[in-house]
Amino acid sequence: MWSHLPAWRRVVVAGTTVLVLAACGGAAGSSAVTVSDARIPQPAGPNGAAYMTLANDGDGDDRLVGVETDVARSVEIHESTLDDGVMSMQQVDGIDLPAGGRILLEPGGLHLMLLDVDPDLAVGDTVALTLTFEGAGQRTVDAEIVPLVGGDTGSQH
Repeated sequence: MWSHLPAWRRVVVAGTTVLVLAACGGAAGSSAVTVSDARIPQPAGPNGAAYMTLANDGDGDDRLVGVETDVARSVEIHESTLDDGVMSMQQVDGIDLPAGGRILLEPGGLHLMLLDVDPDLAVGDTVALTLTFEGAGQRTVDAEIVPLVGGDTGSQH
């Protein structure tokens, strides 16, 4: 079929075809990640937290592996746990998002920790967060700065 092409061009075409097929069908199933209800309680100190709902309406599992924003030095994925009446928080390397699943990032559980956040953020501002998923790639979402309520102290959770 491609015998009329020079050998080097056949190699390029074949290699490109392999890359395209790998990108389209590398995983069993596909991810269809959406992000909703993104919010950041107004930080009361140098750090803050972001909360949202992650949904995977695809037929393949996915995983949140990173987050970036221009308003903080860095963003870490954290999980809070309660053991024997003591709340603790630790960084995790990602959040699994099963096919057809929904994950809530909320106070007292999984959340995004914004380190060294811009001190000029005010209620009503919006912040762009770029979430990186293993399968779905990057999703940028606007998170609104909301007032602190109840036990959520932003940096003190």
